[in-house]
Amino acid sequence: MKKSLLKTIAFAVSGMLFAQSLTGYDIMKKADEVEEAQTSSFTATMTLVDKNGQSRVREVLEKSKKFGTTKKSVIVFVTPKDVSGVGYLMFDYDEEADGSKKDTDSWLYMPAMKKVRRISGSDSSGDFMGTDFTYEDIGERGLSKDDFTLLGEESVDGIDCYKVEAKAKDAKDKNPRRIFWIGKENFMLYKGEFYDKQQKLQRELTCSDIKKIDGFWTTGKMFMKNVQKKHTTLLEMKDVSYGIQIDDSLFTVAAMEKGRIR
Repeated sequence: MKKSLLKTIAFAVSGMLFAQSLTGYDIMKKADEVEEAQTSSFTATMTLVDKNGQSRVREVLEKSKKFGTTKKSVIVFVTPKDVSGVGYLMFDYDEEADGSKKDTDSWLYMPAMKKVRRISGSDSSGDFMGTDFTYEDIGERGLSKDDFTLLGEESVDGIDCYKVEAKAKDAKDKNPRRIFWIGKENFMLYKGEFYDKQQKLQRELTCSDIKKIDGFWTTGKMFMKNVQKKHTTLLEMKDVSYGIQIDDSLFTVAAMEKGRIR
């Protein structure tokens, strides 16, 4: 009994020391490394509301698949008619051993113009299809682009979180300062704040309905509010599936152009 009690105390102290030793970078790295499925598919509803309270609703389909150290994803707008068929293809790359990461390769297909546009690094800070998310928000930002500081711990809707500040190394970044609330239990993102170059709050992100589906942590709702433009975007996930068969050829510009993704 005594030995068991001592072991319990030792494990508890060890856990406390581990938690105290985590840096801002460590926390964001763990968040970046949350396990993902080899393949995934989901549909989602995007609800956009402007400052006058006028709303627009869009339906999108997303599929993704891992190809070694590269994750390929494609998003296609299903409704309404004015955006139906618009496609967005992304190739996200894992970080190298030295911490560097190749920028995401991405292409936007506009069926009305029958034109494909490459989204370069300078375009990544632009709004994604009129939403309050940027192209970079939709993809994956490399950890090497920021310096991280652990600001403390706070709860978000009753969830214990680490509060981490990210400062961009590039002074020209649209959001040079961001603050993230990362769940202590699952290292999922629960809240985010994005500041502009004048250090004024620009956007607020709230993530909710976070749960495991088929063993993988999944965010069910993402609500982004642009406090400066008084515009919001609510993204609600549905029909989430993991580990399904997805044809490799769907992750191509040609597949978007031919309307094969459905």
